[in-house]
Amino acid sequence: MPRPNSRTLPSDDAQSVAGTRAIRRTCLVLREVGAAANTGASLPQLVTATGMPKSSVHRYLEVLVQEGFIERDAQGGTYRLGARIVSLASNETPLLVLRARPYLERLRDRFDETVNLGILSGDNIVYIDIVESPKTVRLAARVGDRDMVHATALGKAIAAELPEAEVRSLLQRTGLPRRTANTITRASEFMSHLELVRRHGFAIDDQENDVEGRCVAIAIPGPRVQYAISVSGITSRFPMSKTVDVAREMRELISELAERSMPPVKAYP
Repeated sequence: MPRPNSRTLPSDDAQSVAGTRAIRRTCLVLREVGAAANTGASLPQLVTATGMPKSSVHRYLEVLVQEGFIERDAQGGTYRLGARIVSLASNETPLLVLRARPYLERLRDRFDETVNLGILSGDNIVYIDIVESPKTVRLAARVGDRDMVHATALGKAIAAELPEAEVRSLLQRTGLPRRTANTITRASEFMSHLELVRRHGFAIDDQENDVEGRCVAIAIPGPRVQYAISVSGITSRFPMSKTVDVAREMRELISELAERSMPPVKAYP
């Protein structure tokens, strides 16, 4: 009876080898996309980096995009890690959602407005938890919804903590489309605006994402800032004069949350 060799593998072994190769190639594609987190990776770049045929790389990318592990920038045609891979990479996101919920509820009860927990995923803000206002008329997104960085308080709060080059690269990929008459649509103006965010310690969306909405947000500090909490309400009952008080209380609650949490969340100095 002939001894099995590399040329005459039993069918089960052959399938196992093929399956292992597919897994390794999937991991390779994910690794190369992750390595290009700041700029995104194009298909030609991934073909060169992986040494795989273009058709194969494209096939793996399509599946990963469908499953939410990778996101494709429709404008630039580049690929970045998706929201699902962020949560699967560790228990950080679901753990933070669990620990933050009581603090979000306290903010909601204190101001009777909607409170949001958001994460920067790819080039967008993704809402990962929302505690809605008890008011009949209220501002509220849905968990999983995406918004643009330049038009939201959550986005501004996080962007203010990122390297300038990274923010400029993000704006170049997404542009600054106008959402309302108040939306900042020039990159230079947005970068100057981030200086104010840093100086004040909180970000404001003053009818920039919604004509009737006003929002205050503070980033949650960590080794790499990617989360923020916001309080949002309609302008008729959430005047600008109220934003400082809201921000002050948010900061206190975030510091308390940080003190009771494991890294990467850390307290404000």
